[in-house]
Amino acid sequence: MQGVRNSGSETLDISGILEDSPSDPIERALFTSYYVDEEWLLSYINPLAELAIIAQHTVNAVSGDNSRITRCFPEMPKADVQIMHTKIMLVYYRHRLRFVVLTGNLVKEDWSVMQNAVFVQDFWRNRAAVFRANEFSRSLAYALHDLGVPRDFVAMMNGVDFSLASARIVTSVPTGGVREQRNMDEYGVERLATVVRELGVDEENVGVSAQNIDEFTPNARLYCVGSSVGPMDNKWLCDMYLGAHGINHSQCKRPISPEVLPWDLVDIGVAFPTQKQADRCRYGEVGRQHVYMKRGCYFNKEFPRSSLVYLVPRVARTLVHAKVVLARFGVRQRRGWMYLGSHNFTPAAWGRLCVGGESRRDAYFNNYEFGVVLDNVEFMDVGENTESDVLWRGEKIALPFRYIWEPYKQDEMPFFSE
Repeated sequence: MQGVRNSGSETLDISGILEDSPSDPIERALFTSYYVDEEWLLSYINPLAELAIIAQHTVNAVSGDNSRITRCFPEMPKADVQIMHTKIMLVYYRHRLRFVVLTGNLVKEDWSVMQNAVFVQDFWRNRAAVFRANEFSRSLAYALHDLGVPRDFVAMMNGVDFSLASARIVTSVPTGGVREQRNMDEYGVERLATVVRELGVDEENVGVSAQNIDEFTPNARLYCVGSSVGPMDNKWLCDMYLGAHGINHSQCKRPISPEVLPWDLVDIGVAFPTQKQADRCRYGEVGRQHVYMKRGCYFNKEFPRSSLVYLVPRVARTLVHAKVVLARFGVRQRRGWMYLGSHNFTPAAWGRLCVGGESRRDAYFNNYEFGVVLDNVEFMDVGENTESDVLWRGEKIALPFRYIWEPYKQDEMPFFSE
């Protein structure tokens, strides 16, 4: 963070992720983001590397000899409202591929004045070999095809060993085009439900599906962090809550009755900055520019205001731009899963379902999104209304916010971007 003393064990900058050096230079890379500052990004990459860039908005585009840069853009059935919001890097070195999932944009401000998060995993690469595909590599290849990435770039994955992949991929694709019928079987909350069910995180509801939904037992608490809040209502929260348990609500032949899942048992906290936090932001307007919520959304009679909880940044007087979902299960709620990626906690990102239909077109998705789900996440509570530690594989996760569940006070208002 700019002007702040950072903890070396909990911070990572763009140069630390790219690690471009004469002894191990970047050979080829894919970058996708809602915003891309090309001049800033290319200043960290050697001039011989071949690059593919996908951006909804480009600033400071590099001019002159651009033969090493391929600019792509995916299919957009409704270009006036649908967006490309995916944020990933695939960075090829001689003997490895670095897979990076981002919550921030590829612009300087998101790496210097806003709190974000990244997931990074390296995979061994051998250009002379062809490795067997697995669930992770197929999901990644499908996502790249959805984004319109050149086929020769996707084909490079054949020489990468993904057998040690430690996450599951969840993507979203805008409704209305041919892409949604060609690759992944499910997107957004539907894909999340499949992943959670296959991971078997919710032991209490093993065997429960849309077909025997009457046997469902709500036992999860979701803490949902995002930099944008959209037009939510209780029905949508219900769909997300079921998906977090591994149940695909869109497969139900009838709406779920309040007896099966009363609204007051949908235990979801939507973490978002308050107006007071935005006013005190040490970076002023620059530190607030990528945080969005409309006043009309909040004052809509269907908006679940009681779901809003405080979002406390790790660094005081800054705003969080991360997109994270923490889900914990059971009586003690010590175990669960974590999502990290580009999906804000909005219907545009995760999808809005229409129950009782016969095809996936009854789910509407507005954005291209990409994220990962980590299982076997542990939650360590110190005490009531205190920060909880989040561990994965025995190691504490360096979150850009303090995981404290505290509902908004009655007179507290969220930050409105207008």
